[in-house]
Amino acid sequence: MSISIRDVAQRAGVSVSTASRALNDKPDVARDVRERVLQAARDLNYTINVHARALVGGRSKTLGLIIPDSAEPFFAQVARGVTDAATRHGYSIIVCNTNEQAAPELQAHHMLREKRVDGLLTSSVQSGSAPVRRFLAEGIPCVLLNRCLADLVVDCVLSDYRQGALDATAHLYSLGHRDIAHLTWRDDRYSVRERVAGYREALEAHGLLFDPTRVLRTTPDADAIYQFVRTELVSLRPPPTAVFVYNDRFSVIVLKALHDAGWRVPEDAALVGYDDLEFARFLEPPLTTVAQRPYDIGQTGAEILLERLQWPEEQPWAPRRVVLRPELRVRASSGVR
Repeated sequence: MSISIRDVAQRAGVSVSTASRALNDKPDVARDVRERVLQAARDLNYTINVHARALVGGRSKTLGLIIPDSAEPFFAQVARGVTDAATRHGYSIIVCNTNEQAAPELQAHHMLREKRVDGLLTSSVQSGSAPVRRFLAEGIPCVLLNRCLADLVVDCVLSDYRQGALDATAHLYSLGHRDIAHLTWRDDRYSVRERVAGYREALEAHGLLFDPTRVLRTTPDADAIYQFVRTELVSLRPPPTAVFVYNDRFSVIVLKALHDAGWRVPEDAALVGYDDLEFARFLEPPLTTVAQRPYDIGQTGAEILLERLQWPEEQPWAPRRVVLRPELRVRASSGVR
């Protein structure tokens, strides 16, 4: 039996018109009432019929894309992949940048709902699953890009962070390195946890002891990374012979800091980054790195979303989870021992 908005209203103890206004995020609905209606919709697995929504309001032929940092080359490539796929299907993109903060992220969700986008892609989940749930409750398909939420089952496209970190660390081991440090964020995000897990798995698979003191955590600020390398990394005793770095942006700063400290790469310390951004092969020495395929992540996510929109009644209920395996790109920075 199909669930109607009348069922949602009855369960929430409100009128049909109030339920409709709550689901459409109208400002004249009290917060507690809105939450009660949304919870009722979730409990009943209620979604607005996509065809009915198109008949009432018409398709906007617009998709929303929320990214955490538009200045990051990685997310620029994700956005390009999304845009190229959308353009091929006659859709426009509204891109929102959150600066890794919950408040701008919530504002972006609200604005995109006001713009009546047909679908949402997001790489920013600082505010948790509630904003995405609200889109889904209205029958608006959503895809997470390089992010996942433990409490929300939804379409997502991910890079296999763990495998990438495992490959990077195993590569350094194959070159004779036995003291490999990992420089990463002071953050508990999924990508950080998975890279550390892959690094650890590679060490233990080769009979090496995982030493938590060799996992070096810093902030993403460029000056902070530089100072951290100059004061912390180069002071390790014994000094590591190789460093696996969280991403390529960090790696550029690590290269500079090691050079200024009198260390040679790869002679004194081999270096492996993560992302394979456009500039990686032009560094001196060229950077060995894990190619994460950000363009493919964006393009694949957009294609999934567009399929949901094109054939809503033919799509399987089970959300799709696509994991793209990264590829190690070996260059001079890891050296040969």
